[in-house]
Amino acid sequence: MLEAIEKRRSIRKFKDDPLSEKQIEQLIEAARLAPSGCNVQPWRFIIVRNKELKKRLRQASYNQKFVEDAPAVIVCCGDLLSWKNTRKRTQEALNKENIYLSNECEIALKDRIDKAVLAEIHERIPTTLLNVAIAIEHIVLEAVELGLGSCWIRLFDEHRIRELLNLPEHIFVVAILPVGVPDEEPAPRPRSSLSDIILKKI
Repeated sequence: MLEAIEKRRSIRKFKDDPLSEKQIEQLIEAARLAPSGCNVQPWRFIIVRNKELKKRLRQASYNQKFVEDAPAVIVCCGDLLSWKNTRKRTQEALNKENIYLSNECEIALKDRIDKAVLAEIHERIPTTLLNVAIAIEHIVLEAVELGLGSCWIRLFDEHRIRELLNLPEHIFVVAILPVGVPDEEPAPRPRSSLSDIILKKI
């Protein structure tokens, strides 16, 4: 796993090789297995391979050319209505024999669930975004395992993409992920040292 993490690069140049259905399914399967708060699983994906749609996605992402050039673009979305299933999903988890919660933890969990269920739809965006981001990174690392490259894109006009894909109000776009066989080998970018990012060892 660490090798896949070390090999991962943001790829902005792709070969023309198309992605197979099996490759697409493996990428989305990796996302499906991601963890999420209360096991709500709010991620939703749109696979775009149509040339005209990719062209429009490029335009909606401020003409980042590689969006159109990639053989496939995964539009990664969050479903804000998925939190309606919070109570059910949490109870499923609590029914497992290997889940041990203190009374204090159970009370805090139920309070959080109530707040999630009763929250205004826009209030669910931060938590949904966090959970979808975990699933996206599963895709990114599985892509490395399959010999593919990808690039997180958050610079886009969400309103234009929503119109382009005819998304309902409760679905919002978290990221666009062009995926394909890399046609470049970027050098690793500088990273902070461990001593820079570990605040304390207690």
